[in-house]
Parts: sequence; structure tokens; C-alpha cells
Amino acid sequence: MLNLGCGPVQPRGWVNVDGSHRAWFAAKLAPIDRLLTALGIFPKTEFGPHVRVLDLRKPLPFADGTVAAIYSGEAWEHFEPQVARRLTQECYRVLAPGGVLRVCVPDGVQFFSRYLDLIEKANQTPRGSRAQSVAEIRRHVQLYFNDICTRRPGLGSMGHFHKWQYDEPQLLALFEECGFLDVERMPFRDSRIPNIADVERSDFLIVEGVKPDLGGEVA
Repeated sequence: MLNLGCGPVQPRGWVNVDGSHRAWFAAKLAPIDRLLTALGIFPKTEFGPHVRVLDLRKPLPFADGTVAAIYSGEAWEHFEPQVARRLTQECYRVLAPGGVLRVCVPDGVQFFSRYLDLIEKANQTPRGSRAQSVAEIRRHVQLYFNDICTRRPGLGSMGHFHKWQYDEPQLLALFEECGFLDVERMPFRDSRIPNIADVERSDFLIVEGVKPDLGGEVA
């Protein structure tokens, strides 16, 4: 079972995969990482040689049909749509028939619903008393422009910036277009994948799909 974009969530029984710079450093240069951490130059990290470092923009290094389940919490939004599509297709390729892909991402509907709520609140505020309401709107809008951008100049697009905003129709369609069946939005920690609570930490937009068997029916 693969845990893609694991971050600090690295349970036993899963192949925990991460592609961040810190994961690479802690896995590939572990003695130096420990030294720099001890000196206070690097913060403490859960990463280390036990985490498999992969660039998820590239093909997954697993044979066709060899993976039972794939979970990813808050990773798909860090890729531009065409990259996320290729990664979803790669997940389909490596999953065994009946294998499950489950992806959790921030829900755009929640973000924009909050924005509309703040607008309504400001509109109902008496004239001359709107400064606080407007400040809340600005903070919410600034969050979007700080964290979500498909292409930033130079090194700005690296790191943990979001590169897409998903909603339920988009994510369901992505799974279906890549060949998954029984695609549906799922409740938090309610899954076809056993022991999902070991990896799932966020109750955002969660979608799950099943790779069909060779006869086209779900196992």
C-alpha cells in the first residue's frame, strides 16, 4: 500500500513516499541532516531513510498491477492539472484489479463559501463600521494569492504552494476519465482501504475510486 506525499504521517505497513526537499535531504544525507538538526540549523523532522523519496511528477517505479491501495492526503493540489492527471493515470497503472485510489484535497467550495459568507457579513455591517469585516475579507483573499498559483516566477513555484483548487465535480471527473469505477466522495475515515485511520488526518474533500478487473467489473 502506497502513502503518496506522506509528510509526517508515516505508519507501519505502508510504503511512505514523499518528494519534498527535506525528505530528500533526510533520506539521502541522513548523517548531515542529523548534525544540522542538532545544531539547530534544521528543525526536527520525521523524515529519514525509512521514507521513500520519489518525484511524483515522474512515472511511479512500480510494475503494473502490483499495488493493493494508494492513499494521498493533500498532495494532488500541489500539481498543475496536467501533472495531476498523469499521476492519477500512473496510480491506475500500478494498482491491481480491485485496487483503490483515495485522494484528499482542500475543497474549493469551502474556501469560496467562506468568502461569500464574509462578503454577506460586510454588506450587513453599518456604514462606517466595516473596517473589521473588510480586514477579514482581505485576509481570506490574501490566503488564496499567497498559497495558490499555477506558475510563479523563478523558484517561487517550488515548495508547498498549491497549484490548483479542486472541487467535487473536478475530482470525480478526473478519476472517471482515468478509468476508475465506483468513484464517489467519501466520509472521513470511511473507506474500502483497511486501516485508513492510520494515514488519514484531514477531513477535506475525499474521493475514492476502484480499478476494474480485466472483465470490466469491480472486484
